[in-house]
Amino acid sequence: MNLNRKIIIFGASSDIAKPIISKLSKDNELICISRSELLYENTKNITLENYNESLIDLISNMELDNEKVSVINFIGSMILKPLHLLKENEMLEIMDVNFMTNYRILSQILKKNLSDLNYIAFSSVAANYGLANHEAIASAKAANEGLIRSCASSYGHKSYKFNCIAPSLIETKLTSRIVGTEAGRKAVENMNPLKKIGSPEDLSECITWLLSDNSNFVTGQTINIGGGLNNINSRIVQ
Repeated sequence: MNLNRKIIIFGASSDIAKPIISKLSKDNELICISRSELLYENTKNITLENYNESLIDLISNMELDNEKVSVINFIGSMILKPLHLLKENEMLEIMDVNFMTNYRILSQILKKNLSDLNYIAFSSVAANYGLANHEAIASAKAANEGLIRSCASSYGHKSYKFNCIAPSLIETKLTSRIVGTEAGRKAVENMNPLKKIGSPEDLSECITWLLSDNSNFVTGQTINIGGGLNNINSRIVQ
């Protein structure tokens, strides 16, 4: 699928990024950015020292004027603790990785004279559905949703689009400590009415749609991909 635009992917080493990179790399110009070394073929791979100053410097020096650009930010981290056990530095780190990276990317890229922008950030079902011990990640992801909605309003006159994807737990290396046991897996499966755990491939089709012209009239939205966990209580007698 040739989307006829430059696609910049942050956090490209993430397990949830790999399917969409594989799908798009053959026919599109992809710039893949990570703090880890990347070995993707048919892409421009960039390794950053950090997601703070290095990230800002990288974007500010990109030649993007008059370009059609899509950006996907997969940068993320997770910590599950009740608030009374959460240290301030842990909270700040979660906010920095999950929310401030979107701020840094957008604050720089919106200074460019782009011909078009399509931006995809990540939220979580936890941002709008109370889950125990999710205080830190729920706060950061809810902040992403607010940022994306406001950007959609502020820059809609330029036909720029901004959307969020909000998955429930997706099976990756990051979540292996949660679903790595039979008991943990069963507990997660039972949280949603479909009784399954999501995979990175479950996200890639939605990402492809949001990047394509088929979603031209979609902006400022949070799309939940969580087996119904975000608004369906499946705790009933079967």
